[in-house]
Amino acid sequence: MQTDSIEKALAEVAACRALREKQLALRVENQRKLEAVAKPLYVLRSKKQLELRLQ
Repeated sequence: MQTDSIEKALAEVAACRALREKQLALRVENQRKLEAVAKPLYVLRSKKQLELRLQ
Protein backbone atom coordinates (compact mmCIF):
# COMPACT_ATOMS: atom_id res chain seq x y z
CA MET A 1 0.00 0.00 0.00
CA GLN A 2 2.84 2.35 0.77
CA THR A 3 4.43 1.61 -2.61
CA ASP A 4 1.19 2.68 -4.34
CA SER A 5 1.33 6.09 -2.68
CA ILE A 6 5.03 6.41 -3.51
CA GLU A 7 4.33 5.52 -7.14
CA LYS A 8 1.50 8.05 -7.26
CA ALA A 9 3.78 10.70 -5.79
CA LEU A 10 6.52 9.93 -8.32
CA ALA A 11 4.00 10.06 -11.15
CA GLU A 12 2.76 13.43 -9.87
CA VAL A 13 6.31 14.75 -9.68
CA ALA A 14 7.00 13.55 -13.23
CA ALA A 15 3.79 15.17 -14.49
CA CYS A 16 4.65 18.46 -12.78
CA ARG A 17 8.18 18.37 -14.18
CA ALA A 18 6.86 17.75 -17.71
CA LEU A 19 4.38 20.60 -17.35
CA ARG A 20 7.10 22.94 -16.07
CA GLU A 21 9.38 22.04 -18.98
CA LYS A 22 6.54 22.60 -21.46
CA GLN A 23 5.75 25.99 -19.91
CA LEU A 24 9.42 26.96 -20.02
CA ALA A 25 9.65 26.01 -23.70
CA LEU A 26 6.54 28.08 -24.47
CA ARG A 27 7.94 31.03 -22.51
CA VAL A 28 11.24 30.85 -24.42
CA GLU A 29 9.39 30.66 -27.75
CA ASN A 30 7.18 33.64 -26.85
CA GLN A 31 10.21 35.63 -25.72
CA ARG A 32 11.97 34.87 -29.01
CA LYS A 33 8.92 35.99 -31.01
CA LEU A 34 8.57 39.14 -28.91
CA GLU A 35 12.21 40.09 -29.44
CA ALA A 36 11.88 39.54 -33.19
CA VAL A 37 8.85 41.85 -33.37
CA ALA A 38 10.18 44.52 -31.02
CA LYS A 39 13.12 45.55 -33.20
CA PRO A 40 12.28 48.67 -35.21
CA LEU A 41 13.40 48.85 -38.82
CA TYR A 42 14.89 52.28 -38.19
CA VAL A 43 15.16 54.74 -35.32
CA LEU A 44 13.49 58.10 -35.76
CA ARG A 45 15.89 60.59 -34.19
CA SER A 46 13.96 63.76 -34.89
CA LYS A 47 10.62 64.99 -36.17
CA LYS A 48 12.42 66.62 -39.08
CA GLN A 49 13.39 63.21 -40.48
CA LEU A 50 9.73 62.22 -40.49
CA GLU A 51 8.71 65.43 -42.22
CA LEU A 52 11.35 64.89 -44.92
CA ARG A 53 10.05 61.38 -45.57
CA LEU A 54 6.46 62.58 -45.93
CA GLN A 55 7.23 65.26 -48.53
